[in-house]
Amino acid sequence: MAEETMTTESTDNPQPTEQNSESVLGSGSVGDNQSDWKSSLPQDLQDEPTLQNFNDVESLAKTVVHQQKVLGNRIPIPKTDEEKVELYSKLGRPEDPSKYEVNVPDTHSSYFNPTSLNNFKEVAHKIGLNNEQVNALVDYQISEIDGQKGIQEAAIAAGKDEVEQKLKQEWGYDYDKNLKAAMRAISVYGDNDLNELLNTEVGNHPALVKLFARLGAEVTEDMAQNTTNNTLAVSPLDAQTEIDRIMKDSNHPYFKPSHKDHGAAVEQMRQLYEKRYGNK
Repeated sequence: MAEETMTTESTDNPQPTEQNSESVLGSGSVGDNQSDWKSSLPQDLQDEPTLQNFNDVESLAKTVVHQQKVLGNRIPIPKTDEEKVELYSKLGRPEDPSKYEVNVPDTHSSYFNPTSLNNFKEVAHKIGLNNEQVNALVDYQISEIDGQKGIQEAAIAAGKDEVEQKLKQEWGYDYDKNLKAAMRAISVYGDNDLNELLNTEVGNHPALVKLFARLGAEVTEDMAQNTTNNTLAVSPLDAQTEIDRIMKDSNHPYFKPSHKDHGAAVEQMRQLYEKRYGNK
């Protein structure tokens, strides 16, 4: 009986064993869980070095989600012309080069002729620039122009001082007289184009200053006065108009030898005829 009792107890109350100590959903110890999560993967993935950095599925999933978010914010590099067009449009490039709105100040409009500006727009559109980028380049060009103008003005001022000192040494006390003669020649023979040219570094050339000084030596004050602020140097037609006006005015000093301005009037008429008919 004792043996039966012992056998029955052994059958009715089985002792827990290592095999059934886990629940249905259990996965063993923590250490086993970390090392065995890759066991269901194909062998090549189990051996993948990248996966060795993950201790469990959760850490792998978090990494995958993070990487997908990062990749979703990146702009893919276009490989075809169609992809480039799509990318440039998304970045703000206008549909046509003429649609660029370029802001050029009136003070600098002479530096941006329409042909060059249109060519610039064509290139900007080809390389995918948006309107903001185009105007940034224009602003940079304007700053470069201003910088160059400042350098040129400084160079002209320095050149003027240098030439003045050189001519003062050469002419001595005749400097002021010769310079006035040069200015008289310019007032008689010059025009707007020449004056603009003389306001550049060309006006500082000693040989040119000497040339006008020699020409001015033959120009009287009356000639300069009669030429300044009138239409003598404009055109032969204007000269003829002025001749006709004087000839119709019997009270003009030209017809009155005793008039104080008679000499100046005669010289003025001589210049008018020379302008109209040439030096014959």
